[in-house]
Amino acid sequence: MPAMKIPPELKKVTPYVRRAEELDKDKTNPESRLVAYYCRQYAVHLGIPLAVSDEGKSCLGQLLGNLEGEKLVMDSFTRDEAKFLCTKFANKVFDNADLEDRTGDATKNTARVFYAAGSFLDILQQFYQDDDQSEELVEIKKKAKYSKWKAAEILKAINDGRKPTPGGYNENQDMEEDAEEGEEAGTPVNKAIGDAAPRDPSPKTPAADTLPDDENSVENPPPVLPPPPVDDNDEEGTEVELDPPPPAYPGPVPAPAAVPPPSIHKPPLTFNPPPAAAAAKPTLPPSRNDDFDDIPSKKASSPKAKKPSFFGFGNGNKNKNKVSKTELADATELTQFALAALQDKDTDLAADRLEQALRVLGRR
Repeated sequence: MPAMKIPPELKKVTPYVRRAEELDKDKTNPESRLVAYYCRQYAVHLGIPLAVSDEGKSCLGQLLGNLEGEKLVMDSFTRDEAKFLCTKFANKVFDNADLEDRTGDATKNTARVFYAAGSFLDILQQFYQDDDQSEELVEIKKKAKYSKWKAAEILKAINDGRKPTPGGYNENQDMEEDAEEGEEAGTPVNKAIGDAAPRDPSPKTPAADTLPDDENSVENPPPVLPPPPVDDNDEEGTEVELDPPPPAYPGPVPAPAAVPPPSIHKPPLTFNPPPAAAAAKPTLPPSRNDDFDDIPSKKASSPKAKKPSFFGFGNGNKNKNKVSKTELADATELTQFALAALQDKDTDLAADRLEQALRVLGRR
């Protein structure tokens, strides 16, 4: 699918739309679909006051249409669950770049991963109130700002012919001060990033390893794909407006206070949910006291219909010889989610996902 054309007035939302488009291509990480949804939702929130032309309003209309098409799916997750998954995803991307930087192996690809991490950290702001001044949100904003600044600093070092200075997250104040002059020059991150050669993806990192340009995207790229190269006359633009370096403060950003339930029991979404089976109405055994014969027996409450889930139960196909490509893909994705849950030692969630995979295939 070609990249959405974004008018100049919505330049500010471009990074988030591009991240969503890149995540749409990822079929290896179950959370990519959810993060893509919230990237678009954040883009809409930013874009509403900016869209003044018909072209801008049309662009937002396309984004809203996409969100509406996914709304039923995403309602399978509570807001806290969505916040947790998006936060975990953003931190994985940041940690991937931060580890590479700490080991002294930073490249242009590292800068691209940092830039993407900044975008994913930005979208977490939608899970907080506008007047929220909690330490948690302040730390997220600082971390996002640092990610974008670090991307610019790495690129500046490479362009100057020097090795990027390794440094942990906000631990090297001297490095930040030395780079302040370069930041004031306003070097567009994405223009330099566009020249970066993608590195081989690591099978253990679910985000931001191979980063092709938007205009030259490869088939089925990994999930986190930072911004496209922008020509001098490109009106979309995703360059970072470089502020002074972020202030130093000790230690990495703490994990969000909101911790999800032990296991997210939302079943994977079905686009065509099978009708709930009619509930059986068991009767109580005969009363031994004739005086109570006129009291109606209690009826078992009808089980609630299954809520649509993230991946799909298919059509409840019971024919073992007929499994559609969609059902097979859904079952595969659910199995991957089960494996991820096992890695997190969440056996209950893993069992739920495996059972759902079996139902997709009509084996339950």
